[in-house]
Amino acid sequence: MVAASFLQLIRCIQAESDPSFLSSLYRAIADGLRVVAIPALTPDLQTALIEATKHQLQTLADKRKRRAETPEDDHEEVALLEEVEEFALEDMEKLLKMMDGQHPLLVAISSVRDLGFNHWDSGDERDSDDYAS
Repeated sequence: MVAASFLQLIRCIQAESDPSFLSSLYRAIADGLRVVAIPALTPDLQTALIEATKHQLQTLADKRKRRAETPEDDHEEVALLEEVEEFALEDMEKLLKMMDGQHPLLVAISSVRDLGFNHWDSGDERDSDDYAS
Protein backbone atom coordinates (compact mmCIF):
# COMPACT_ATOMS: atom_id res chain seq x y z
CA MET A 1 0.00 0.00 0.00
CA VAL A 2 2.87 2.38 0.81
CA ALA A 3 4.61 1.59 -2.48
CA ALA A 4 1.36 2.14 -4.38
CA SER A 5 0.92 5.53 -2.72
CA PHE A 6 4.46 6.59 -3.57
CA LEU A 7 3.98 5.38 -7.15
CA GLN A 8 0.87 7.54 -7.54
CA LEU A 9 2.71 10.59 -6.18
CA ILE A 10 5.60 9.95 -8.57
CA ARG A 11 3.20 9.66 -11.51
CA CYS A 12 1.67 12.96 -10.50
CA ILE A 13 5.14 14.54 -10.34
CA GLN A 14 5.87 13.30 -13.85
CA ALA A 15 2.72 14.89 -15.26
CA GLU A 16 2.42 18.06 -13.16
CA SER A 17 2.80 21.43 -14.89
CA ASP A 18 2.04 23.76 -11.96
CA PRO A 19 5.24 24.45 -9.98
CA SER A 20 3.37 25.26 -6.76
CA PHE A 21 1.55 21.92 -6.81
CA LEU A 22 4.78 20.20 -7.87
CA SER A 23 6.37 21.54 -4.71
CA SER A 24 3.54 20.02 -2.66
CA LEU A 25 4.04 16.63 -4.31
CA TYR A 26 7.75 16.58 -3.46
CA ARG A 27 6.94 17.56 0.12
CA ALA A 28 4.34 14.78 0.34
CA ILE A 29 6.91 12.18 -0.69
CA ALA A 30 9.50 13.59 1.72
CA ASP A 31 6.96 13.62 4.57
CA GLY A 32 5.93 10.06 3.75
CA LEU A 33 9.54 8.91 3.77
CA ARG A 34 10.09 10.54 7.16
CA VAL A 35 7.21 8.43 8.49
CA VAL A 36 7.96 5.07 6.84
CA ALA A 37 11.74 5.50 6.28
CA ILE A 38 13.81 5.69 3.11
CA PRO A 39 13.93 1.91 2.50
CA ALA A 40 10.20 2.06 1.69
CA LEU A 41 11.25 3.68 -1.59
CA THR A 42 12.13 0.58 -3.57
CA PRO A 43 14.79 0.73 -6.31
CA ASP A 44 12.04 0.82 -8.96
CA LEU A 45 10.33 3.72 -7.20
CA GLN A 46 13.65 5.53 -6.80
CA THR A 47 14.32 5.15 -10.52
CA ALA A 48 10.84 6.42 -11.38
CA LEU A 49 11.27 9.38 -9.01
CA ILE A 50 14.65 10.28 -10.52
CA GLU A 51 13.23 10.09 -14.05
CA ALA A 52 10.26 12.26 -13.06
CA THR A 53 12.63 14.75 -11.43
CA LYS A 54 14.84 14.86 -14.54
CA HIS A 55 11.74 15.57 -16.60
CA GLN A 56 10.64 18.38 -14.29
CA LEU A 57 14.12 19.92 -14.20
CA GLN A 58 14.24 19.93 -17.99
CA THR A 59 10.78 21.51 -18.14
CA LEU A 60 11.74 24.23 -15.66
CA ALA A 61 15.00 24.89 -17.49
CA ASP A 62 13.17 25.18 -20.81
CA LYS A 63 10.66 27.65 -19.32
CA ARG A 64 13.45 29.80 -17.89
CA LYS A 65 15.40 29.74 -21.15
CA ARG A 66 12.27 30.77 -23.09
CA ARG A 67 11.64 33.65 -20.71
CA ALA A 68 15.26 34.78 -21.04
CA GLU A 69 15.03 34.71 -24.84
CA THR A 70 11.81 36.73 -24.93
CA PRO A 71 12.15 39.36 -22.21
CA GLU A 72 8.89 40.38 -20.60
CA ASP A 73 8.00 43.95 -19.78
CA ASP A 74 6.60 42.86 -16.43
CA HIS A 75 9.67 41.86 -14.43
CA GLU A 76 7.57 41.51 -11.28
CA GLU A 77 5.39 38.84 -12.90
CA VAL A 78 8.44 36.91 -14.09
CA ALA A 79 10.04 37.22 -10.66
CA LEU A 80 6.86 35.84 -9.07
CA LEU A 81 6.79 32.89 -11.50
CA GLU A 82 10.41 32.12 -10.76
CA GLU A 83 9.82 32.41 -7.02
CA VAL A 84 7.12 29.73 -7.25
CA GLU A 85 9.50 27.59 -9.33
CA GLU A 86 12.17 28.13 -6.69
CA PHE A 87 9.89 26.56 -4.07
CA ALA A 88 9.60 23.46 -6.28
CA LEU A 89 13.38 23.38 -6.76
CA GLU A 90 13.91 23.65 -2.99
CA ASP A 91 11.57 20.76 -2.30
CA MET A 92 13.21 18.65 -5.02
CA GLU A 93 16.57 19.42 -3.47
CA LYS A 94 15.44 18.49 0.05
CA LEU A 95 14.05 15.15 -1.13
CA LEU A 96 17.18 14.30 -3.13
CA LYS A 97 19.37 15.17 -0.13
CA MET A 98 17.24 12.85 2.02
CA MET A 99 17.84 10.05 -0.46
CA ASP A 100 21.52 10.80 -1.19
CA GLY A 101 23.37 13.92 -0.05
CA GLN A 102 25.68 13.65 -3.07
CA HIS A 103 23.06 12.95 -5.73
CA PRO A 104 24.14 14.20 -9.19
CA LEU A 105 20.79 15.90 -9.78
CA LEU A 106 21.63 18.38 -7.03
CA VAL A 107 24.03 19.99 -9.52
CA ALA A 108 21.25 20.10 -12.13
CA ILE A 109 19.01 21.91 -9.65
CA SER A 110 21.70 24.56 -9.18
CA SER A 111 22.02 24.90 -12.95
CA VAL A 112 18.29 25.47 -13.34
CA ARG A 113 18.42 28.08 -10.58
CA ASP A 114 21.16 29.90 -12.47
CA LEU A 115 18.83 30.27 -15.45
CA GLY A 116 16.37 32.28 -13.38
CA PHE A 117 16.74 35.14 -10.95
CA ASN A 118 20.41 35.73 -11.73
CA HIS A 119 19.45 36.71 -15.26
CA TRP A 120 17.19 39.49 -14.04
CA ASP A 121 19.53 40.52 -11.24
CA SER A 122 22.45 40.94 -13.63
CA GLY A 123 20.24 42.87 -16.07
CA ASP A 124 19.14 45.21 -13.31
CA GLU A 125 22.77 45.80 -12.31
CA ARG A 126 23.70 46.63 -15.89
CA ASP A 127 20.76 49.00 -16.18
CA SER A 128 21.75 50.84 -13.01
CA ASP A 129 25.37 51.07 -14.26
CA ASP A 130 24.10 52.60 -17.51
CA TYR A 131 22.25 55.27 -15.57
CA ALA A 132 25.29 56.01 -13.44
CA SER A 133 27.42 56.72 -16.54
